[in-house]
Amino acid sequence: MGRALVSIVMLCGLVGVAAAQLTGFVVLLRAIPPGRVSPVGFVILVLVMFGWAGCLVWALGGGLWRALRWRDDRSTGPALDADQAPGLWELAREVAAEAGTRPPHEIRLMPEIDFRYAHTFLRGRRTLFIGLPLFQTMTVGQVRFGLAHHMEHFAAGHTRWFAVAHRCRVAITGTAETLGPTNPAGWAFRAYALLYVVIDRVACRRWEFRADAVGVRVAGSADAIDAMHEVWAVSDAWNFFHDFHLQPGLEAGYLPDDLFGGFAEFVVAREDEVDALRAKPLPANTSRWDPHPSSATRAARFAQSLVVPDGRPATSLILDLAAAQAALRATELEVTRAALRALGRELEDGMVLDWPEFTHAATAARLQREADAILQTIGLTGPGLPQVLRMLEDGRLDDLARPLFPEAAPGELPDLFLTPLEMLLNLAAVHAGQATFRHSWSEPAELVTSDGGPFDLTKVAEQAITDPRGATAELAALGIGIWRA
Repeated sequence: MGRALVSIVMLCGLVGVAAAQLTGFVVLLRAIPPGRVSPVGFVILVLVMFGWAGCLVWALGGGLWRALRWRDDRSTGPALDADQAPGLWELAREVAAEAGTRPPHEIRLMPEIDFRYAHTFLRGRRTLFIGLPLFQTMTVGQVRFGLAHHMEHFAAGHTRWFAVAHRCRVAITGTAETLGPTNPAGWAFRAYALLYVVIDRVACRRWEFRADAVGVRVAGSADAIDAMHEVWAVSDAWNFFHDFHLQPGLEAGYLPDDLFGGFAEFVVAREDEVDALRAKPLPANTSRWDPHPSSATRAARFAQSLVVPDGRPATSLILDLAAAQAALRATELEVTRAALRALGRELEDGMVLDWPEFTHAATAARLQREADAILQTIGLTGPGLPQVLRMLEDGRLDDLARPLFPEAAPGELPDLFLTPLEMLLNLAAVHAGQATFRHSWSEPAELVTSDGGPFDLTKVAEQAITDPRGATAELAALGIGIWRA
């Protein structure tokens, strides 16, 4: 309530800032002695005042309109009832009792790597959101800290008044941003918004320290510190997972059918790297405008506790983890489907693949883009491999390799051209169905034969430099048509 009350008072003060500016104009006009300003000059001053007033009204209206239109559109997911997660609900009730508050009405999963709360202002319905990627890697003790931290937010009333305080923040900062930085009518609003952010930052940090104190008391300092390390480690791991395994497939137009189960497998396969991330020091610096204190600052304030750490995996609190992963993924796919429909497209069955198929499709699409870039640089269009082999047969290696390696010596071109040539051969093999990219969480995707054996066309590429016809025959014997790339 304290933060919301301050926000409401400062929102009212925003109108005072506008009124003070107009009052200043009126005082200025009245202070001008008669005859000191010509009638034309006086009219100009009055017009400036009315223009200034119009800017102030426009800015206030813009800020209030943003606040009224604000919606909490953060992602959500399926609810976990007591039958699906009896251990989690038992833990939530236990932690709520220790924090001196009521347990949440709902516990829902979400795709973010965090814990989050929602609390309706009038009905008082409490919802606790738990990020599934994080939950899959945490221990019960770490989850206990996260629950206790947010239960204190519930107990202290932080959650119920959050929307009110946030709307006030949107109104104040939105008013300051409505007018451009060069408009002097907005300078006072910008200074006032800066003052508000500083005051609000102090209140938010007090919230966090108070919630942390309860979390440490309930879960113990060891699990509390480990929980904070886990959040950062899993965030970094997820970023790598997204960039290396997920993003290439998304760019190619595909979606994995088991996103969160795949991430769990990724963490297991990369256990050593994830452990190294857990061992990194907590970040000590945040933006001066960040309402949350840095993780290192928070951890430094944790009181020592004798609570015994609980190292059981948090996934033991859910009876069927695979079902929970599938439910959250289904929710995410519905969001994607709705977004595509808004663009006039549909989510087709062939777009959602299991991880081996997803990795193959993503890597094959990347290989296609690289091959297209090679052919474009050379100046070829259409199926490129037949044209490349024909030019090699005509002794035009220099015409092929020189655009790709303009600084190379003539004697170096045959060896240098082997790599792009092998890339074209591999693409033909993939299109012919004679090779596939094998999925791996710990290594880059490797090109293998359809039965999983090693696949290497290096010798065929070397042969193509000197004997294109023989290389074509060798490819045909392998079931690879040169027109496929």
